[in-house]
Amino acid sequence: MSATAESNKKLVREYLNAFNDRDRERLSELLAEDAVEHGIHEELRGTDEILEFLDRYVEVFPDYSGETEAMVADGDTVAVRYTVSGTHKGEYLDVEPTGYRAEWTGMAFYRVEGGEIAEAWIEEDRLGLLEHLEAVDPPAHLRI
Repeated sequence: MSATAESNKKLVREYLNAFNDRDRERLSELLAEDAVEHGIHEELRGTDEILEFLDRYVEVFPDYSGETEAMVADGDTVAVRYTVSGTHKGEYLDVEPTGYRAEWTGMAFYRVEGGEIAEAWIEEDRLGLLEHLEAVDPPAHLRI
C-alpha cells in the first residue's frame, strides 16, 4: 500500500476517534473548511454544519460511539465499514425517546485532499436502527 493511502487511513482514523470523543477542535482541524458530507440526511456543507449535525445526533444518542470493522484505501479515498451504538434519549425521526440501546451498521467513503477530509459519503442501516427502537416491525419475510 502506498504511503499516501496509509497516511489517508491514519487521517480518517484520527477523524473517527475525534468523532467518538466529541473533540470539536480536532474535527475542525481534520475537516476541510468547505467539506461536504452526503448521505443519509441532508447534504452538509462546511465544518460548521457537520459539527452542528454531530451536536444534534449526540442530543438523541448521548453515548453514541462507533467502532471500525474494516478500512481500505485507494488513492485519495478511504472506505470504512463500521458499527455504531447508542441509547435513544431524544426524539429521532419523529420517534419519541425509548431509552433503548440500539446498534446499527454503516459504510462511509472519505475523500482526502491536502491532508484534510474534503468529502464524505455515508450510508447507514436506518431501518435496522428503527427496528431496534421498535418504531417499525421487520418485514414479514425476515421474521423467524
